[in-house]
Amino acid sequence: SPTEKVTRMKRLRKADGTVLALENSTLPARLLPDPTAVGDSLYEYLDGIGRPVVRALQHVRAINSSASDAALVGIAPGTAMLLMTRIGYLEDNTPIELTDTYCRNDYYDFVAELRR
Repeated sequence: SPTEKVTRMKRLRKADGTVLALENSTLPARLLPDPTAVGDSLYEYLDGIGRPVVRALQHVRAINSSASDAALVGIAPGTAMLLMTRIGYLEDNTPIELTDTYCRNDYYDFVAELRR
């Protein structure tokens, strides 16, 4: 709903202390009144409250990092990044999550296997 209140979370995804990605998630505030309750996994949190994401549509594209995003992930402004935009859906096909993940290109690659 255009008038529904939302919760926005901004998280840095790390491995061994190195920032690999910046993640911005938006969910209905009624499902996530306290973002600190999430812990490491948003989907585990949603499972725990009985609202599991059962499918997601994800787009991947190349972008140049903004100065602010570059500073957060430790790269030079304008450096190429992969942007993954995901919409997660509940069992009844209600969209429940919008997440943009800005991935460092020196730590991420994506592989697609196509079959006939």
